Amino acid sequence: VTVQRNENPTMWAEYYRMREQLKAKVASMGGTTLYEAKTASTVLGAADAREAQDLLRRADLCKEANEFYLFHGTKPSAAKSICESDFMVKKAGSNAGTLYGPGLYFAESSSKSDEYAADDKDGIFAGLFGIIVCRVTCGVINYNDDVNPPVQQLVDSVLSHQTHHCILGDREKCRGTYREFIVFDNKQAYPEYVVIYKRVDE
Repeated sequence: VTVQRNENPTMWAEYYRMREQLKAKVASMGGTTLYEAKTASTVLGAADAREAQDLLRRADLCKEANEFYLFHGTKPSAAKSICESDFMVKKAGSNAGTLYGPGLYFAESSSKSDEYAADDKDGIFAGLFGIIVCRVTCGVINYNDDVNPPVQQLVDSVLSHQTHHCILGDREKCRGTYREFIVFDNKQAYPEYVVIYKRVDE
């Protein structure tokens, strides 16, 4: 239906500072394992996605800090609120559970984010769904492909021990579905574009 770019200087400044801090931390550790989000590889390998390819090239993502474009599904009204006042970690999982702990969940597949998306029941967005295209700086990633992940251990690696900055749950490998990226600090994500859409029955 529509795509809008979010320009919030305050939120961008906080995100940029966090990205630079994580970049410096990763460098001080001698680097880290670099991952590739399929949002980039899928688009760059497509023959009919020139605009998206140009967007990725202009974005100048910080690869050494594992910065990616990722999707976050939500309601259109919630997307508006997030763009105005940022993500709220305390509300994480209120719509679709918290398999990897109470963090902010992002996907490299819009199909996965569509599972989290919801429609507004009234107002100007009634019957429409929302996906936010976010910059997410993941830093040092704690990768896990267990069917039943050790949630507390994973969460502690980020919040208590601070050996990692993000969890990558590889449900694609263990369940044949999708990978999910989870961060626990809202300053690691910047909501850059909002996609408002409607579902069409095939």
